[in-house]
Amino acid sequence: MNKDIIEEFYYLALTDIANGRSITELEEAIELYEKAEEYEACAGILKAVHESGFMTIREIINKVRNDKRNN
Repeated sequence: MNKDIIEEFYYLALTDIANGRSITELEEAIELYEKAEEYEACAGILKAVHESGFMTIREIINKVRNDKRNN
């Protein structure tokens, strides 16, 4: 698996969550990517969904900003 693609989808999903996208919508996206056999996308979105359960919206926003600055 390509770690760069996983991380890209991870940050995109975290951004979606911070912007109000529901977990249900992200789970639907996972299903679509799974049908298309885009497993890196699935892994990244799933990672974001799992981690976001332990974070506030402010923490998610700060993580995206800080991690993007460091890369």
